[in-house]
Amino acid sequence: MAQTIQMTQEQLQELIAAVRASSVGGVAAGAEGAIPKANGSFAACNHRFGGTRDYDEVETFISNIVTYIELECISDENALKGVSLLFYGMASTWWQGVRKEVVTWNDVIGLIREQFSPTKPAYQVYMDIFQLKQEDFDPIDSFLVHKRALLAQLPADRHNEETEMDFLYGLLNIKYRKHITRQSVKMFKELLEQGRIIEHNTQEDEDLAATKNTRGSRRTTRCTYCNFRGHTFEVCRKRKKTRDEEHDEE
Repeated sequence: MAQTIQMTQEQLQELIAAVRASSVGGVAAGAEGAIPKANGSFAACNHRFGGTRDYDEVETFISNIVTYIELECISDENALKGVSLLFYGMASTWWQGVRKEVVTWNDVIGLIREQFSPTKPAYQVYMDIFQLKQEDFDPIDSFLVHKRALLAQLPADRHNEETEMDFLYGLLNIKYRKHITRQSVKMFKELLEQGRIIEHNTQEDEDLAATKNTRGSRRTTRCTYCNFRGHTFEVCRKRKKTRDEEHDEE
């Protein structure tokens, strides 16, 4: 079911103004045959933010909006005018209280991060990284993606890739470390490729073992009537023959 977003009177007016500005700018650009100016708006933008305090969701929202601004050639002025269209719920209420503090578009990005995704101290990020090791059922893809996302929250250029590899290698499940030595991988790409091979081989081994167990269980089936293996009491030929002979005698 589609989510219903309620708009304030101010947001409605900004939407109308943004649509008008976009229409007028498009007509002017077409008439002049010149390069389109930065006159786009958020009127048709589908990205919305409701105020969830979650690092990944905040960064995804910001990344989507920055990309949208670039693709639609939205000027900083128009972005500031229409930014309230992107908020709903708690985020909309929050924006009403801080909008007067905003002068530039970078101020908007900074305030969003400050309110809904404040930067964690480095020691907390390290605690999150080393808190959990890889479980046996965790695919190496999702494990590395999650841990590298945490590493990205550290101050820029804090560690090079080799050091980050040292951190995460020790957190890998033993089934990977038995086959991948630390010295054999220099980049995360190499670790991921070898990890996938191990997962594929492990799955093949498990499938083969399951097949053997199924066949073995069939061979070890023992008839409780004649005590021979390979069939059950219900389909025992000796039992059927004995029963038929008894029936003939009657």
